Amino acid sequence: MKTTYLIIILVIFSACKNDSKNTETSIDATNTETSSKVYETLQGSWANVQDTLSTITFEGNTSRNLYKGVDTGRSIFFTINSSCATDQSIKTAEEDKYLNTTGAAEECYYIKTLNETTLELTLVAENITLQFTRQ
Repeated sequence: MKTTYLIIILVIFSACKNDSKNTETSIDATNTETSSKVYETLQGSWANVQDTLSTITFEGNTSRNLYKGVDTGRSIFFTINSSCATDQSIKTAEEDKYLNTTGAAEECYYIKTLNETTLELTLVAENITLQFTRQ
């Protein structure tokens, strides 16, 4: 239940926060094959396991949060890296295990699990794991 409230607060915060940077990040054509596979697998809509009314949709290098099918109205740009963009000391020997959001919501998520049906992201700053299933 705590995770559900956190997701709702993050969605509302992301929707309401003034984005003075409006930074757009594009996918670098020199990304490794691993990175390409991560981006490819992320694409589409994912429903939160704890609250199926909360979904996230990945399209290219942007994500959108929806609740009860209502879009927050903001696209959040992201990159896939081997470390957290906000704290370079947080990294792993595995390639492309961190999803970094930019712009309105600068956050770092560890990609715990990613396959065709399951996505598990750990919000590094809070050590909270969010679980999703593909829609």
